[in-house]
Amino acid sequence: MFSIILATRDRPELFGVALDSVVAQTTSDVEVIVVNDGSGETYLPAYELALGRARAVLGDRLKHHYLVHRPNGHGQSYSLNFGVAHATGEYVGFLDDDDEWVDEGHLARAALVIAKAGETGAGADLYMANQHAYQAGVKLDGPVWLEGLEAELLAQGRQPAADGSFQVGITDLMQTNGFCHLNCFIVRRSLYDRIGGMDEGIRWECDRDVYLRLIDDSALTLHHPAVVSRHNVPDPAKATSMTTSLNQIQRRLYQLRVLDKAALFAKDPLIRAHGRLHKAHALKKIASDLAESGSWRNALYYAAQALGAGPTLKWFGFTSLCAVKSLFSEK
Repeated sequence: MFSIILATRDRPELFGVALDSVVAQTTSDVEVIVVNDGSGETYLPAYELALGRARAVLGDRLKHHYLVHRPNGHGQSYSLNFGVAHATGEYVGFLDDDDEWVDEGHLARAALVIAKAGETGAGADLYMANQHAYQAGVKLDGPVWLEGLEAELLAQGRQPAADGSFQVGITDLMQTNGFCHLNCFIVRRSLYDRIGGMDEGIRWECDRDVYLRLIDDSALTLHHPAVVSRHNVPDPAKATSMTTSLNQIQRRLYQLRVLDKAALFAKDPLIRAHGRLHKAHALKKIASDLAESGSWRNALYYAAQALGAGPTLKWFGFTSLCAVKSLFSEK
């Protein structure tokens, strides 16, 4: 039923923890597909140890693919698409190689909830659970993903099904402060293929991009508030993940692509509005960062775009400041 994809590169110890947490799942109706994005040769013995532990339990339900080495890798999106292309399950799920599942019953619960869904028993297109975020071993407070969604639904008088799940729509999901991380969703393979999978041109917030496209095209989406995953926020002092290997401006440029796609191509007007609103925020962040670095001409360029996307008196003042400063700036 399930194909779980783990993409990894140059961090076998963390990967081993992630893989062990998948192997520990109580259901046997699962295959695990590991895509190694060209890790260096010095890491391969440690990878083989982790794979050996998993192979002893899963047998031929564990598939391992090693991509040709590239200096910057193929990227998470390419690696996950590669894994899905080799999957045989009706549903696919994902786990980052530096995170871990903390609920051994996650997939068993998802199987039951998905199977019961739909008036004709056709099942759900998209199933979303929850996770907690940690940084340097300390749990982060406040809604980061979908932590507040259950409370919002209950406050509206909505009651969960007997299995604890809620049927949710785009209106519900757009009212939350976050989105469902890759670690926590299970998606019907045919839906994943229909939206074109991960965007291989995006190397930051690719999870947000695919989330927006999935909920826009899902016929039936379910949310279960169970916390199933631990997400370890990357250490900015270490450039071992896609998030930390990019500088802040590069990240924001990828973010603009995600939001432009939502604003231009989403079918649902709420998702299009989400793209426009958050693009204005992203442009303001870029302009502020550039101004802080003294790059006033570039700051003006992005500040003017932000003013058009999300005009406020305060931002008009900031844009005017950038215009004046740019007259005396070489960059």
